[in-house]
Amino acid sequence: MKTNDQKLKLWLGIGIAVVAVAVGVTTYVLSRHAPTYSTAPVARRNITQIVRASGSVVAEQESELSFSTQGKIVEVRVHSGDVVHKGDILAHLDSGTIQAQLDGALADLSASESQLSKLESGARPEELALYSQKYTDSSSALTVAMNNAYLQTVDALTNKSDSLFLNGNTVNPTINIRTENLTQQMTIDAERVNVKDKLDAWKTALSNITNATTSIDTARAMTRNGLSSAQTFLTHLSAITNALSVGNSGMTQSMINTAMTAVNGAQQQVTAASNTFTASDAAWSSAHGSLTLENAGTRNEDLQSQSALLAKASAQVEAYRSALSQTYILAPFDGTITDVNMKVGEVVVPGISAGENIGIINTNLYNIEVYVPQNTIGSMNPGNPATITFDAYGSGAIFPASVYLVSPSETIKNGISSYKVTLRFNQNDPRIRSGLTANALITTATSTNAIAVPTRALITKGDQKYVLVRDTEGTFVQQQVTTGITGSDGYTEILEGVQDGDIVAHFGADTY
Repeated sequence: MKTNDQKLKLWLGIGIAVVAVAVGVTTYVLSRHAPTYSTAPVARRNITQIVRASGSVVAEQESELSFSTQGKIVEVRVHSGDVVHKGDILAHLDSGTIQAQLDGALADLSASESQLSKLESGARPEELALYSQKYTDSSSALTVAMNNAYLQTVDALTNKSDSLFLNGNTVNPTINIRTENLTQQMTIDAERVNVKDKLDAWKTALSNITNATTSIDTARAMTRNGLSSAQTFLTHLSAITNALSVGNSGMTQSMINTAMTAVNGAQQQVTAASNTFTASDAAWSSAHGSLTLENAGTRNEDLQSQSALLAKASAQVEAYRSALSQTYILAPFDGTITDVNMKVGEVVVPGISAGENIGIINTNLYNIEVYVPQNTIGSMNPGNPATITFDAYGSGAIFPASVYLVSPSETIKNGISSYKVTLRFNQNDPRIRSGLTANALITTATSTNAIAVPTRALITKGDQKYVLVRDTEGTFVQQQVTTGITGSDGYTEILEGVQDGDIVAHFGADTY
């Protein structure tokens, strides 16, 4: 019996040992495969969302200036690097012939003024017939001039300046280049509609011209109104194109130059038509006044004739003064001369001569142009603060700036949809130069004292975000959260789902 009892105890001990070993092995294996996490506490902190981008410095105002009339260059007053002010004379052509014509026109003006006080006696029948014939001839010439002025004005608008509009010659035109603000855009669109209305009334008046003086007077008034409204409209449109720059318009310099050329060409064409009409109108007024005077037999009517002659002489003076002004190149803004590609003695022929220009840049207005990907453009807004560093000066030299303009249209850069963002420096600095490579840190959002977790703690499933929160028993439980902004320091704002002091798992190096 003792032998059997001993055997039983032996086998019972072996069984207990085997069970113990099995439990130990199982515990060890499970412990080897149980999930373990690095953890971090949910805590409050300040979060700043930053977009990094690189680009280059560009001048907001930059232009290549050239002569708009033919002539020989007699003086170039500037050199590369010179600082100039708006209105300074940079270069000019030989203006001797135009100056002589202006002097002659001034003499005619003086003579016309001296005749205003003179009265003439009544004409003989043959003289009356001569006055009548002069009136008939001048009426025909005036009619031709008014029709030509109308056609030239329509051509200048529809074939030149309307290239800057959508549906230009309609009741609903829309300018398609940048304006300073919405008010300026609405004003120029309304002016284009007003010009169309004046042109329509002008056309009607021309079609109703007869031998009657009243119909001619109506056409004259409509011609003056049409020319005046067209010139006013083109003056305002010129101010808009002159304000364009590569930095503020989203246009290339070539596109800007094309727009300015279209408006300048339209202005010159309308001005020429106006000058021709003014001369014909003055001749008609003189002939009409003389005929009226002779028919009435009163010397008081001579004043009207002389007034018309005076107006003609005055118009001629202004025409020569305008031609004289085109022989000069003036600085359009304060700036620095970048290059001078013209020499004294050269003959300029617009449209044929190439490369004869003076470059000018505004060194007081620099911007930075960068491109940001489409996944960050939604947070980019004018006024966002930024810090700029340059490769040329190292990371220790920081230049404050802010977002000035966010382009509404995409640009494909390296096969990726990007958007151009223009930043403007907060203050001038002599170290800033056009073309410098710039590195921008743009702050797009901030959140103060926000509940935050490490960004690497977030788990994304579809459109939902989750974190693993440790409960009181030490087990990690999946918890859905609502996120806010993600900071550049690796933390994300949590709006709902966890609270200050919770412990969450994250999938990176331990934070403490």
